[in-house]
Amino acid sequence: MSGHLCPAIADLERVTAEHWQAADRGELGEWWLRAAGGFTGGANWALPLGDRGLPLAAAVDTVQAWYRSRELPAMVVVPRPLGPGGPSAAGAPCASLDRLLAARGWTIRSGPAIVMTAAIAGIGVHEAGVTVSLASEPSPDWLSIYRYRGQPPPDDALDLLLSAPWQAFATAVRDGRPAAVGRVSVAAGWAGIAAVEVAAEHRRGGLGTAVTMALAQAAAERGVDRVFLQVEEGNSAARALYARCGFRDVHAYHYRVAPAAPR
Repeated sequence: MSGHLCPAIADLERVTAEHWQAADRGELGEWWLRAAGGFTGGANWALPLGDRGLPLAAAVDTVQAWYRSRELPAMVVVPRPLGPGGPSAAGAPCASLDRLLAARGWTIRSGPAIVMTAAIAGIGVHEAGVTVSLASEPSPDWLSIYRYRGQPPPDDALDLLLSAPWQAFATAVRDGRPAAVGRVSVAAGWAGIAAVEVAAEHRRGGLGTAVTMALAQAAAERGVDRVFLQVEEGNSAARALYARCGFRDVHAYHYRVAPAAPR
């Protein structure tokens, strides 16, 4: 069938899904369906990988019905290679799907993102001048700093934050107060760094780098040598920070969200 992802992108997208494991899961052929009450795009999408077992239009109808039955907006992640041309350009891995969704009025959710990867050995060790502690669960201090799309996490966020086979939560302290946080998880042979957040009054002070390095160290101690992260395409400051840590862009993606069902 048309619209398959190139293997490198497909494999990495499947890996990233294992780091945010929604309790409610479904499959449509080789497509994955995930729902977790709406918290994080990473666990509330249909991932269009491989043979869906239906014509494309019928598959989209099935996806939309699956989410409607859960009273959630249907959302499809559309991975795409880096380089010139829009996400619907001929030759893009999900071009046919993206064009169909656009024609049906599915909008692109704000914040298209880049997937970046690095060898953990190349990231380095955070300097002793910053105290970074690690815990198996997010503390109240950690939760006080973390923001999801600019807002405090919802009450049901904890289940998803703890959904990977293994995860740890870093908190950096400055002037005796929590100033930066982050999460690292290990699944499918990869580490994943996420939820790196620095309090506004402490930005540009090296805390994001210190947290990133501490999280990578924690993953290395679990025997993992590869790490990925996802960062909004327009967040140039974060992308520059991760590039300095040794991360490189691999591919991009955006989410298409179905229009609201008529009442």
